[in-house]
Amino acid sequence: MQEQLNEKLSQFIDDELDSEQALLLLKAVQDDELLKDKLRRYQIASQVLKSNEYSQVSSDFADKIHEQIRQEPIYFMPRKKPMLNWQKAALAIAASIALAVVWVSNKVDKQMSSPFATVEIVAHSKVPGDAMDARFNEYLQAHDNALYVNNMQTAQPYARVVGYHQE
Repeated sequence: MQEQLNEKLSQFIDDELDSEQALLLLKAVQDDELLKDKLRRYQIASQVLKSNEYSQVSSDFADKIHEQIRQEPIYFMPRKKPMLNWQKAALAIAASIALAVVWVSNKVDKQMSSPFATVEIVAHSKVPGDAMDARFNEYLQAHDNALYVNNMQTAQPYARVVGYHQE
């Protein structure tokens, strides 16, 4: 009987027992101090054979740790509630939208202050009179920017088809 028990302990250490037999063996070891010591020796021998190292721990090591943890004082301190990630994301989105609105409104203001700036540059450019045709000069004056910007009541918008025949 003792030899079978030693063999079962060895099989348990080598993880060769099925779960039912292992539970029965652990129940038997739990009640018998001599079996506990034998199991501990078998575990030490297995550890030394596998790694050539051994760390000895006293049998009441775990009990001492449990007792020290039980004696530790318990502190109930209020915990600062962390800001949620979705709040940070919402703040970042709001800042991005505000930046985009400021940028777009700045662009629109620049365009509205001089919507026909490129036309003015062409219309008021200094080109020698000989190089510019009289009809083209008349066309530029008729479509001057000042008529539309200053909202002059006397001027009526119109369209004219201009043709140029070279002879």
